[in-house]
Amino acid sequence: MFLVLSAGGGAAFVAGAKPPTTVEQLFPPWLLWTWYLLLLGSGAIGLISIALPNTYRALVLELAAMHGQTAAPLLYGLALLSSQVPAAGFAVAFFLGWSVASGWRGWQVWLGIRAVRQAAESEA
Repeated sequence: MFLVLSAGGGAAFVAGAKPPTTVEQLFPPWLLWTWYLLLLGSGAIGLISIALPNTYRALVLELAAMHGQTAAPLLYGLALLSSQVPAAGFAVAFFLGWSVASGWRGWQVWLGIRAVRQAAESEA
């Protein structure tokens, strides 16, 4: 779900959709563009990994996607936290939770990559 939302949201923002004006006022453009590109790139890479028939390559791409899926919400959550806007508490928790969940999934994928490598080595 987050991969689809990331790819779609990132593509929309890169194509010119404007974020909410309060968000646009809080953050410098470089931060917004970094966030947009991380969302688009990691979402697209993750969706591509789903379609690959080769398990190892799919896992490697998914791990790359999880790096972006960890970094994008972490960047945004920390930027919200640094803005010191009291009303941003829920959004900060959401984005940091998303980042932790993506990091956890990345760790699971890394374990899967290790298992595939060990299975390949034992067959050789």
